[in-house]
Amino acid sequence: MSALAPADMAVDYRLRIAQAVRILTWQGLMDMNGHVSVRDAQSRDTIWINSRRASRTTLRASDVVSVDLRSGSRIGEGDEPPSEFHIHRAIMLRRPEVGAVVHAHPDDIVALSVAGKRLMPVTGIGSFLPECGAPTFDDASLINTEERGEAVATLLADEPVVVLRGHGVVVTGATVEEAVARYVCAEHNARVQYKAALLGEPHVLRGDELAFVRRETWTPVITAKHWHFHEETARRHGAFEGLE
Repeated sequence: MSALAPADMAVDYRLRIAQAVRILTWQGLMDMNGHVSVRDAQSRDTIWINSRRASRTTLRASDVVSVDLRSGSRIGEGDEPPSEFHIHRAIMLRRPEVGAVVHAHPDDIVALSVAGKRLMPVTGIGSFLPECGAPTFDDASLINTEERGEAVATLLADEPVVVLRGHGVVVTGATVEEAVARYVCAEHNARVQYKAALLGEPHVLRGDELAFVRRETWTPVITAKHWHFHEETARRHGAFEGLE
């Protein structure tokens, strides 16, 4: 499989999700409860997501399950999706352009939320964030019901990311490659924002500057470059052993 093949082409969704989870786990950006989902491009009412019980560190393609988007039911037999699959389902029902969702609990984004600070676009790679900052869901509970999933999706609205206060973050993308790239960049942006706040008032990208940097930084070519870097680095360090 080409490292640059978008997730909406004829790829193995299970393998691509397993790669994404292994990449984020190896980077220390996903713990035992994170998950990645992808919308099936052929069957738009099907989503693929890593299963509830499988280890994120050793996740295999066979540990990825399919869910009916309309009913929320597991398709076929086997392990169930994670308890917070309601996040993914609610967003994809509301946002037909979203092809992938990542949810996990990165330290710096969570730290900002606990301190009552919005995740703001302060770096070039963080320029995909909204100018007013990422919306924050003010509840640290698990999103393990349909109602909570809908509440998160409503707050997210048309934005690419929503922070869950004291809990984690949800990042969307047109493809799994874009969602993973945004997730990694959002946490990097949070780390820089946190460090800058220790020194003074962080300079936030706004207006024309934000629009210009976003146009230059978030092109399909650069998104593919992000994915290729993460994929090849993880592979070189043995993170994909036993993937299939």
